[in-house]
Amino acid sequence: MRIEFLVEEQFAEEALKYLLPRLIGERAQWKLINLGIKYKLLKALPQRLAAYRQRISRGENLRMVVLVDRDNDDCEVLKCLLEEAAMSAELATKSVPDTNGRFLVVNRIVIEELESWFIGDPAALRKAFTSLPVIYATTGIFRNPDNGGSWEALHRFLKKHGIYKSGYPKIDTARRIAPHMNVEQNRSRSFQVFVDGIEALLA
Repeated sequence: MRIEFLVEEQFAEEALKYLLPRLIGERAQWKLINLGIKYKLLKALPQRLAAYRQRISRGENLRMVVLVDRDNDDCEVLKCLLEEAAMSAELATKSVPDTNGRFLVVNRIVIEELESWFIGDPAALRKAFTSLPVIYATTGIFRNPDNGGSWEALHRFLKKHGIYKSGYPKIDTARRIAPHMNVEQNRSRSFQVFVDGIEALLA
């Protein structure tokens, strides 16, 4: 089996480079495809999925995962866009499997941005930035990692403790935090759902 992950930006690509080997292991081959921006991903998705459908019809054992940030979009509307793209390509999704319960596409939305996954793993933050004090998961931004405004919240927290004072380099943040993340204990609900989707594809 080969799983192709469609993501909207380098930030997600960098994080998944570290996470997918631990999530997938030797159970499947995988490839990351960075479409550059969310708008471009959504625009290209129907045609890309149609091309995947052709490859599958020729015998390729392919699965697809589409990962986008919610940002300020309505979550239900965004999910419908992703599902409709799969339906137009005649590809069953985890949300709408075929009559046998099988599916080829998993659509996942990060609430609101990928930083919520980092906030969901305080231990990884402390390993990435050793000057940070003890972080209690029941306080502040860590109480609910998917509470919204995650990139601003994480930047404010790091800046408060003397990290990234003059700006917030997203790519560097992903490269430093993602290698330390515990994929089994992350408290971000959107991360848990992402992991569940991959496990379902591999089942």
